Amino acid sequence: MNNNIIINDDIITKYLCGEASPEEAIDIEQWLNESPQNRAYFDNMEQTFLLVSQKEKAKPDQQKALDKIHKNISQQVKIFKWINGVAAVFLVGMVAVIFLINQNENHVSEIYASDHPVYQKLKDKSAVTLGKNSKIILDKEFGITNRKLSFKGKADFSVIHDEKMPFIIESQGVFIEDLGTVFSVESEPKSDTVYVVVNEGIVRLYDEHGSEIIIKAGEKAWYIRSQKKIITDIDSKTIKFDFKDTRLAEAVAKLEETYDIDIQLVPESIGDCKFTTPFFDEEVATIITIITETLGFKYQYQDHHYIIEGKPCK
Repeated sequence: MNNNIIINDDIITKYLCGEASPEEAIDIEQWLNESPQNRAYFDNMEQTFLLVSQKEKAKPDQQKALDKIHKNISQQVKIFKWINGVAAVFLVGMVAVIFLINQNENHVSEIYASDHPVYQKLKDKSAVTLGKNSKIILDKEFGITNRKLSFKGKADFSVIHDEKMPFIIESQGVFIEDLGTVFSVESEPKSDTVYVVVNEGIVRLYDEHGSEIIIKAGEKAWYIRSQKKIITDIDSKTIKFDFKDTRLAEAVAKLEETYDIDIQLVPESIGDCKFTTPFFDEEVATIITIITETLGFKYQYQDHHYIIEGKPCK
């Protein structure tokens, strides 16, 4: 394949119109054979083209194109040119626009990137740039009842925050939840590590086993699958708490300030209950779990804040 030519919507449309050069025609044929994703993308474009033109495409003769390139003969590739000049330019635009409309109507469920990064706007107006050999699968209700997707590879996300419908990325049992953010995720299928870097805002990184951390702008974290453990940036500070006969309300205030979270006590009077427990470099979910179990309380996580419930202490 000619590495100097990028296969894009314009070139595909020229090919379907019979306007592609011999070199472009060969590039298209080779590109189609590279991956099923390329073939699927082309098929969608072809269906749109036929919808617009109501004609069968005039496919360039690849062998003649090869003869022209390698043997330098003067025989021209026989193509049926059903449109030319300004009309051809108009058709290129129409195919691109209708293709995008069809994608929106069909609620694209999978996004691939093979040899080149792919930029895609999602239905919720968030945006993602997929790195090479990366893939996203959107939940079938994405943008309707949820904003969940599964992911592998490398990607940069720019997310429109919505407290009522959180943006959640799943990668083999590890979850990244947006709290109003621009961030990057690297989660290769064969790698033992999920790597998250936050450029703006905040994300919540957690797993199915209770490990959790809040990552703020300028911070990064690694999740080690084999150890089921989250490691923060080497330069970050180790967090220590030494609660000794401490009122729950005081402990909650420190946790809220340290982790930038919201904790509600129900009823508020349980804040007078006291406990003694030290913590060293623990995730906030672990700390809250231990505190509530120590006091015989329960907690739940809803809409980006914790709710601790129990009976007032005598």
